[in-house]
Amino acid sequence: MRMPLVAALLAGSVALAGCGEDDVSLDDRAETAYDGPLTPSGLELAHPRAGVAGNVVDCDTWGTGSAFEGGVYAEGATADDPEGAVRTAFSEGLWLSLPSDLARAAITDDRVLWVAEVEGRVKAAVVVHDGEGSAGAGGDGWYVESWARCDVVELPADFVEGLGHEVWTDVDGRLVPTTELEVHAGPEHCDWQDMTFLRLPGDRRRPTFLRDPEPELRGYVAEPYRAHTTLPADAVDTGYRRGEDRLWTAPGDARVYVGADPDDVELWPRLVESLGCA
Repeated sequence: MRMPLVAALLAGSVALAGCGEDDVSLDDRAETAYDGPLTPSGLELAHPRAGVAGNVVDCDTWGTGSAFEGGVYAEGATADDPEGAVRTAFSEGLWLSLPSDLARAAITDDRVLWVAEVEGRVKAAVVVHDGEGSAGAGGDGWYVESWARCDVVELPADFVEGLGHEVWTDVDGRLVPTTELEVHAGPEHCDWQDMTFLRLPGDRRRPTFLRDPEPELRGYVAEPYRAHTTLPADAVDTGYRRGEDRLWTAPGDARVYVGADPDDVELWPRLVESLGCA
C-alpha cells in the first residue's frame, strides 16, 4: 500500500539540522581582504534583502541571504564579541546551508566581516554588528546584521557534498546552478537518504525524477526504476556531467538516463504525485 501523504511537502531542498557553535571554525585572516563599506546606511545594495553581505559575495549565480533592518536587535541572542555572534547564530540554527568554516576579511569599530572563499572568490559572507539589543536578546552586544551566499553548488565542494547535493558541470566544465539542475539525496528524517532526487528546469513545475525509489514509494513514479538499460536513440544529451556520468532526457521529460556508457545506463522515473513525509 502507498504511504499516506502529509503536509510536509518535499520542495526540492534537503532537510538539514543546523550545526552547533562547537562546529564553527573561525580563521583570523581571509585569503583576500575586503575594503568596501560594511555600514548599510546610504549604500546601494546589490541584493537588498541580504544587506551589505549581498555586496560582498562574488557569485556566478545568486543564492540567498537576509539582513536585520531594525534599530534594536531582538531576533536572537547577542554575544560579547564578533566570534561569539557567529557561533550563537549557528547554535540557534539560523543557517542550514552556510559553511561553518569562515575567515575574517574586514573589521571596523562596530562591524566584522566573515567570509567563505573558493579559489579566491567569496561565496558566503556574514556581517556582525555591535549594536543595541533588547532585554530578551541579552542587551547590547554583537549579532549577525546580514548574511549572504551564492548558489549552494558554488560553496566549498566538500561542504556541498556533505549537505547531500551533487555537483554537476556543463560540457565546458562550468558548475551547473541549482536553478538549472538540482540533484540531492533524500532527507534523512524521512529515511530517504539512499534515494536521489533530480529536478530539471520548468516554467511552472520543475519535473522531478527519483533514483531507486523505496518500495513503498513506487506508486508515486510513472514507471519502475532500472539500474541497467540501453540508452534509446531519441534520448537527448543535456550536456550535464558528473565525472564520467552524463545525463540524458527522454522526449517530453518523461524520464532521465544517467551513466557513462550508452549501452548501460540507469533509467530514473518521473515523480507523478507530490511526495512528503512526517
